[in-house]
Amino acid sequence: MLDRSPLKAQGREYRLYVTNADWKKRLFFLPIPSSWGLSYPYPLGGNAFLTGADFETGRVVHWGYVGTPPRTLAYLCAHELTHIIIGEHVGLARFFVPEWVWEGLPDYVGIENRQSFEELRDAIGDRPVDVPMMMRYGSYPRYRLLVTFFIEKKGWTVSQLLETRLTTDEAIRIMREQDDNNH
Repeated sequence: MLDRSPLKAQGREYRLYVTNADWKKRLFFLPIPSSWGLSYPYPLGGNAFLTGADFETGRVVHWGYVGTPPRTLAYLCAHELTHIIIGEHVGLARFFVPEWVWEGLPDYVGIENRQSFEELRDAIGDRPVDVPMMMRYGSYPRYRLLVTFFIEKKGWTVSQLLETRLTTDEAIRIMREQDDNNH
């Protein structure tokens, strides 16, 4: 999945660790225990960690919960590695990259069957996010919708995404205004 990413890797080697043992989960996920995956971008090692994996089925295992498509093991690997690659490109400016870009771009890269903006907008739209979706995916689908919009409809490059300082609300407003004008 990384080969179709609009953001190209700079490093030659990346390390991804699976913490199937409970003690490893507790240790490596101490900063964010509820996370399915964590990455420590360069210069903090450039390593990614997954809470657990079932390699036979290609599924993520998170404290006993087995993830469902489209959040597969391959998805999570690509998602976490994209965080490291973003870190390579922006360095300490990572702390200024808006959350919708920081999480939306890895989600955009990791989803195997990428939807067009229109398909994703129709699936998510302006409806309130239901609790089960939020518990499983957080705001990632909405963030992916915004990234898809700015790449597909605004023609932004990855550099423009990483350099923007638009808040989530500002990005949503721009998307809605343009989308309303096109309908």
